[in-house]
Amino acid sequence: MSTILEIRNLNVGYEGENGTTKIINNFNLKIEEGVIFGIAGESGSGKSTLAQAIYNSLRYPGIIESGEVIFDGKDILKLSKRELRRIRAVDTTFIPQAAMNALNPVKRIGDQFNDVFEAHGEDIEESQSRIQSVLNMVRLSPEVLHSYPHELSGGMRQRTVIAMALVLSPKLVILDEPTTGLDVLVEHDILRDIKRIQRQKGFTMLVITHDLSILYQISDWIAMVYAGEITEYGKREDMLNSPLHPYNYLLLKSLPRIGAERYDGIKLIGAPSNYSETNKGCQFITRCPFSKNECQITHPELEAGYGNDHYYRCVRTPDWKP
Repeated sequence: MSTILEIRNLNVGYEGENGTTKIINNFNLKIEEGVIFGIAGESGSGKSTLAQAIYNSLRYPGIIESGEVIFDGKDILKLSKRELRRIRAVDTTFIPQAAMNALNPVKRIGDQFNDVFEAHGEDIEESQSRIQSVLNMVRLSPEVLHSYPHELSGGMRQRTVIAMALVLSPKLVILDEPTTGLDVLVEHDILRDIKRIQRQKGFTMLVITHDLSILYQISDWIAMVYAGEITEYGKREDMLNSPLHPYNYLLLKSLPRIGAERYDGIKLIGAPSNYSETNKGCQFITRCPFSKNECQITHPELEAGYGNDHYYRCVRTPDWKP
């Protein structure tokens, strides 16, 4: 497989009264074609900021300070507004946290589908069969085309946004907390449909969430993010069965599993990193129960673990492992 998305040395921050606070720190990642790649982290870890930066939709006071986001051979961050409009929905698309943020509340769903085709010079009449096709994929009745967004349930609105994002067959789909606010049963159905559609169509999907159970349910690869940095990433099975960073290890221990005994060992405590504080060592040191003196003075870099498909950022691996 070839690389469809590569993030190189990306640095993103937010301007404030006391200068710029860096949120994404020297971020590097490669994503191959045709996979579901999940990025997880706590609230405040920089996940949504990263998603907006990748899509080049970050608004002020957010600032992309440096770096590259290479999609399909082009640096997204260097494209003009006109060039961005040309590739959005056609080559890459973005599904935000809440469906209502992506839908026009005063236009019928059918008209909003037509707007997508019109914006990209497609014939609206000839495109109706494509609309019906994507509605079928997400298990929606054609009747939704005559509805306004507020007339649909939360699950139906989310399915509508997914269908609208897929109607022009993009190569890369970015989902930022795709099931926020939905009940568990609706969430499960939507995740199942997302994975089924991705397998059928073969596009690349980047799923960003704070919910580990979502990622372990649908992802092929997973990256854990803490304080704007990747702490660990690799194939789903390796991340689940052989964690190499204390953050991933402790988060996994916090997940309840059917048939497993309750875990009464070391737990993840404390609050996420304070971005206003400068830390020369490991970003996770204030919450890591396995830290030593070397962790205070050494900022770890990503390095390969057991094989070339599993990476971690910890100077004490594998010594910290219980």
